[in-house]
Amino acid sequence: MINVKDAPFLATGDGSTDDRAAIQRAIDYAKNLTITGNAAVRYRVTIYFPAGYYYVTGALDLTNTNGLWMVGDGGSYLNTNIIGSTGGVIFDFSGSSLSGCENFSFLTSDRNSRSTIGTLFALTSNGGLNCGIRNCYFEMNDTPAANGGFGSIGILNIRSEEFYTRDCLVRANTSVAFSNNRSFSETGTNFTASSPFQTLASGTGSMGVVNITGTSLQNYEKRQPAMVLVGTNSIYFQGFLSRISASAGTNETAILCVRYTTNLKIHATIESFSRILKATLGGFDGNEIKVAIANNSAPATELMDFTDCSVKGLNLQVSLPNPGERNRIVLYHAPVGGGTQQANGILTNSTITCTDITDNRNVISANLLRRAENVVFNTDQPFEKKAGLNRQLFNNLINVGQTPTGATTAILRFALASAATINNTNGGSYRIWVDGVIKAGSYGTQASATLAFQAQLLVTQNYNGQFSPTSVTTIILDRTSTNPAYVDVIGVAIDVTFVNGIGSVILTPRIMGTSVNDPITYNGKAELQADFLANDSVVFR
Repeated sequence: MINVKDAPFLATGDGSTDDRAAIQRAIDYAKNLTITGNAAVRYRVTIYFPAGYYYVTGALDLTNTNGLWMVGDGGSYLNTNIIGSTGGVIFDFSGSSLSGCENFSFLTSDRNSRSTIGTLFALTSNGGLNCGIRNCYFEMNDTPAANGGFGSIGILNIRSEEFYTRDCLVRANTSVAFSNNRSFSETGTNFTASSPFQTLASGTGSMGVVNITGTSLQNYEKRQPAMVLVGTNSIYFQGFLSRISASAGTNETAILCVRYTTNLKIHATIESFSRILKATLGGFDGNEIKVAIANNSAPATELMDFTDCSVKGLNLQVSLPNPGERNRIVLYHAPVGGGTQQANGILTNSTITCTDITDNRNVISANLLRRAENVVFNTDQPFEKKAGLNRQLFNNLINVGQTPTGATTAILRFALASAATINNTNGGSYRIWVDGVIKAGSYGTQASATLAFQAQLLVTQNYNGQFSPTSVTTIILDRTSTNPAYVDVIGVAIDVTFVNGIGSVILTPRIMGTSVNDPITYNGKAELQADFLANDSVVFR
């Protein structure tokens, strides 16, 4: 083990002396160690930093090496502090493999040339794999203009795969950023990653196999996401995402995914940020997002923005513990053509679970539902979209009055698929299929009767919003009664109405007998097929 305070390195750790040259001497010495008797085989040792404050005015060159590990003084809190006045990165591991650091606090100096990046890991022609960070604290400054608009960045990784971060706290404008190429222009910034010591790998490659656990990402202000992922695969994050201040800026996205993203696994609690994730400019395939989100700064913001994105195989589980933050869209796609055209994105082969959503109209945008296939929505009133049909999955036991007449009652509602503003793409049709049982009497009444039926309703709508007469076919499958003279269900009338953007399937039981004030119930399921250009209809109770 090399101690940076030992001769001939002689770092001071006093917080005022520039220790950059002394630390670099220790690093260079470690890079050039060889096994006794065999100069061709390099020997790697740990570089140890005793407790102290190490002020550095330039980036530390940890690049293009193998097995270089930096260790600070641990304990109940981190005693080794690196104060960066580098004008850029503090620790540069570009091109290094099997290298990394642990037990450090990275602090940005209040003097000139504040550091804007905590650590950089990147692929070069020399390599850059199997690196990591353990038990580190990053406290970067709020410098929104730095790094092309990203502001300060805690951990930056460009194609350095098989990477891990464990038990860290990162505070920056952008806590972490991972990319499959040097340019971040597609994120809306003007930032291209570079190393002061090495040329990073050119072009686009793979950025994946990243494991981040027990880590807290805390952004400054509302300017950037906590996690930026450009063209990544096999990223796993377990931890906390939040903001320690949120007065400046407009960003509400915690995780930004640009270009093709696959095998992303997020198990997290999110606070302050109002949007869990936004995916753009590519596919979003085979990903798992399990989060609790609360204390949002803008609780009406949609939770997942998939505008123009192809989403396949998504497993999403969202908990919204605060009731006041539940009245919002879970899966969102922006309107296309003012709401007159189909969504450019799709959603297939996915499971969406958010049992805190009590109104299915909030679970998915109508235009994205139109482009959904083989998707299960586990809400308070679960349903599925398969083979072009929206099917009820919830138990629909409804009281439809009392004997002797019963009452006309809505047994299903659905949001209209036509746009609120009339346009020449507004035409379409609704096909509704109902399979149900009507029961008169209860478990303890004098007698009871049951009728099983199926019904199909079909109605067409013109582009101007005018509806055709509803065509109804009802089939009585079976009917039975323990005492027909007392009570009998002899038929059912069913229809659909359209009021204020909501379709309602209404049912009227037909009862005979002398029974009075015995309950009448409907129990059944329904499915809906809406054929409209831009939107689909979600079913709800």
